[in-house]
Amino acid sequence: MPKTKWWVGLAVSLSVAALAGCGSSGEDSGPAVTSPAAEASQDGAPNTADIPDVVAEVNGETITKDDFVPLYETQYQQMMMQAQQGGQPVDEEGLKKQTAENLVSTKLLSQEADKRGIEASDDDVSTALDETAQASQMSKDDFLAAMADQGMDEKKVHEELRTQLKIEDLIADEFGEFEVTDEEIGAAYQRAKDQQEQMASQSGQEAQVPSLDEMRPQLEEQVKGEKSTEATQKFAGELRDKGDVTINL
Repeated sequence: MPKTKWWVGLAVSLSVAALAGCGSSGEDSGPAVTSPAAEASQDGAPNTADIPDVVAEVNGETITKDDFVPLYETQYQQMMMQAQQGGQPVDEEGLKKQTAENLVSTKLLSQEADKRGIEASDDDVSTALDETAQASQMSKDDFLAAMADQGMDEKKVHEELRTQLKIEDLIADEFGEFEVTDEEIGAAYQRAKDQQEQMASQSGQEAQVPSLDEMRPQLEEQVKGEKSTEATQKFAGELRDKGDVTINL
């Protein structure tokens, strides 16, 4: 079973945001924002008082406020850090809609996986948890503690990992193995090289860029991941067009 790369990325962001939130100074580094939601968010937490108990309904199944809030709060913290650097307020309404849409897509894909009898074993989930904690540069216990600080207990973490593993197998069942061409690897290498050179130039240093051959395995996985993400988004859109979805935000 493939690694749950999408959720690894999300979980790393969740744990980083949790740690960043603990170390936040609370100093104002940008223009004051005067909306009621923003005023309620000065301590780093968004205003979730207006979130309904049922955020969305997907083919008869519900996405609850308890499902929505941990993910929304974490994404808000990430946006807050970016906003402080750029001096721009967080678009809370836009972020709420984006979070709800992501949860709807996940629910649609999970439902389709269930229809096809796709399952993830306890061993698969345990392995994915170990990999996710390692990617977060934490022990498993520390990682679970960081997730708990974000409102996700161990049971919820296991549920999310199981869902993402099922979705990965669903995408593999629907699309098969994603092929990567030499041209695509070359283009990905050039983008990575340009980015490294730009960062080095900004810091007044000389860029140290590995050769294409050295980076080929990493680049191949990167391109496959991009293709998988694109296919997943497209497939979720097709399922939504055929499904019955109501968002209550």
